[in-house]
Amino acid sequence: MKRSTTILICLILLIFRLWLATQSKHGDMYNNLDWGRGAAQYGLTRFYDLPKEVWPHSRPNQPAGSILLHLASYQFNNFTSQLINWINISLPIFPSKLVWWWEQSGELISVKLPSILADFAIAAALVRLTKKSWVGWLYLLNPALWYNSGFWGQTDSTVAAFAIWSLVWLSKSHLLLSTVFLGVSLATKASWLPLVPLYSVYYARKFASRLPTLLLVPLTILAVFFPFHPRLDLPTWLWQLFTQRLLPGESGFASVSAFNLWHLIFGQNLVPDSTWGINLIGPTIILIILGILGYRLWKKPDFSRLVSSSAILFFAVFLFATRMHERYLYPLFPLLSLGLPTLWPVYLLASLSYLINLYYQWYAPFIPAVVSLYSVQFTKMVSAVNLGLFAYVFHSQTQD
Repeated sequence: MKRSTTILICLILLIFRLWLATQSKHGDMYNNLDWGRGAAQYGLTRFYDLPKEVWPHSRPNQPAGSILLHLASYQFNNFTSQLINWINISLPIFPSKLVWWWEQSGELISVKLPSILADFAIAAALVRLTKKSWVGWLYLLNPALWYNSGFWGQTDSTVAAFAIWSLVWLSKSHLLLSTVFLGVSLATKASWLPLVPLYSVYYARKFASRLPTLLLVPLTILAVFFPFHPRLDLPTWLWQLFTQRLLPGESGFASVSAFNLWHLIFGQNLVPDSTWGINLIGPTIILIILGILGYRLWKKPDFSRLVSSSAILFFAVFLFATRMHERYLYPLFPLLSLGLPTLWPVYLLASLSYLINLYYQWYAPFIPAVVSLYSVQFTKMVSAVNLGLFAYVFHSQTQD
């Protein structure tokens, strides 16, 4: 494909996502906007220590990287608003309606923009790893993924972009860039934490002589958090912040809208994750799977095996861990993309399942005929399909 054609298609897809961003405002966006505004108003050094009363909707429960993104979005919106007003005053021919349009839509576009741009960054990374342009286009055209980033505005794609580019640099043996990008991903959100053990095994086997450079991952995390707590006790403070606020989450249920094993068992009931000790059963299953995958990767440290093992592990975490939200399946898709066309059936069915799951949490846009499909039997069936897909992927990718 010609470069000009590629740029034109990317521009069309970008405009579509920007338009899509103006069509909805999920409740999470209120938090993101509040946190960006709060970071600008109160500064970073006392951000996480501010009392609950400061926050109109919810106290910050995302890592420093996410807060910096929301702050950047807030500043971008202000800058663009001032620029449009200045141009409108300076140039009489400037369409004044654009001023009102930005006042109505600027916040939503700004807060969703990092996630929208991250879609394209992931697509570029996939093309670089596979040398196949159609893999990137498939990723950008996947409705489940642009629903997450452009329509909903979640940060899953941003976190994934840093992690996937970390794998790009790892495949090229650019260890400094790889470890820093992985650290930034984890400092933005812990969604890609399951990658760390397998990444470490591969790193230790392939780059044993340079193993100390792996310390750049935690050092990068500390660097991202440093503006929020510029003191010597930063590691202790950070540990307490993660264990007491960021990682536990707000919903202590077996499944939080995720179509996984626990949804298959309990349906749409919000069952506490302490029931039957499933908060121990789930991690035990995951650790067994991790042990199998880690051992195989240690025996044969191929990059393709790192990718396939990571996809299996992320799928397992979504299906068997407790407190899972519907969005937490997102890391599966860039990883599955690297295994195409071998995994076509899994990719297509998992994408459909993911889109169905996302819609279940929000029902936007509201389509009565579609909403009526979401019976307990239907959502349990989708959960069973996910488990079947996992069994197929696990079996097919662990036979060699």
